[in-house]
Amino acid sequence: MARLEESRISGPGAGKVMYIPPMEPWGARFFAAAFRHIGYDARALSEDASSLALGLKHTGGGECVPCPSTTGALLAAMERDGVDPARTIFFMPTACGPCRFGQYSRLDRLIFEKKGWDKIQIMSPSAENAYEGLDNNARILLYHALVLSDIMRKFVHRIRPYELEDGATDRTVEEHTRLLEEALARGDKAKAAELVESTAQALAALPKHPGRRPLIGVVGEIYVRCDPFLNHDLCRRIEELGGEAWLAPISEWIFYTNHLRHLLVREQSRGPAAILERLRIWLETRLFFDRVERLYYRRAAPVLEDRHEHPIDQVMREGMNYLPWQFEGEALLTLGRASLFVKRDGAKAIVNASPMFCMPGTITASIFPRLEKELGVPVICNFYDGSGEPNQSLVPVMHYVAS
Repeated sequence: MARLEESRISGPGAGKVMYIPPMEPWGARFFAAAFRHIGYDARALSEDASSLALGLKHTGGGECVPCPSTTGALLAAMERDGVDPARTIFFMPTACGPCRFGQYSRLDRLIFEKKGWDKIQIMSPSAENAYEGLDNNARILLYHALVLSDIMRKFVHRIRPYELEDGATDRTVEEHTRLLEEALARGDKAKAAELVESTAQALAALPKHPGRRPLIGVVGEIYVRCDPFLNHDLCRRIEELGGEAWLAPISEWIFYTNHLRHLLVREQSRGPAAILERLRIWLETRLFFDRVERLYYRRAAPVLEDRHEHPIDQVMREGMNYLPWQFEGEALLTLGRASLFVKRDGAKAIVNASPMFCMPGTITASIFPRLEKELGVPVICNFYDGSGEPNQSLVPVMHYVAS
């Protein structure tokens, strides 16, 4: 059965319904809006305890929790919406390194076939080539959506801990989020930039408590650290305990996969073709990825002037104090960004959020005691499986740093 791995999106969706995993509240909605511009009936999936239970029912039980969560969210949506499997596309990218995420789409295929849904197509662009399997116009708009999701999340985390009126930040951001969805669905990037600026101005005008709370850097496995459902609303819990969270962005993964290609070409290839490929990657990073990020952060300056990310080569250099770059995947970024959170951004503690059984998470958890000693700040390594109250581990640390 045909699959859409490395699919080139070159035309309208032709009546196809595309479901986007609920990894990040803004990212899923903005990705769905971008795909609607391309012509798909794209919908952001939702998740709750019942959809997770449904996913667990159809998986083996040993998978990291984003697997049953994404699978269950799709199964619940298919049963609820009654969409013909032949008209359905599941957007499930893959990743490199020692991580099970790269196998999700294969397990999903087996589950769909077992249910008789073998005509569902899976769109699986890969980190191996920095997601270049997507049509270039789609890739451009999706990157805009990705940066916008990082910025809206940062808006919330930067302002909400200090708001005088409970809920004012969430209401303001939600109002502008809906407008951004409409702009992305039209492909109107200029309007999106204007909306970032108006969001920043509206948030800057909100009445706030004076002073600053201790900054808590949040790193770890990209899905769980960004998904409030799976991490039990980690960042809001940090706020409830008196801190301000700075969550590592999703966009760092795009910068990382692009820079990793550059390093691999430099190490494995020689001659004019390799030089040209490295130049192409460098130009793409500087003239597109960096430019788009700078554009939006300039508009976000009234709120995020002190919340810019560090260049990916710096993040990787910090991480390489503990792991070689050839050890691909999130572990290097987790360690490097945690170090920069403390050294450059003044974080008073680090939370490393990972799924239970996560290989990169297990590796970083074994190395973080060394960083904790070197950096002189507490590091909390939390593992999530959708049950219990793992964020209770924050209480004694936050009592210490926030007192």
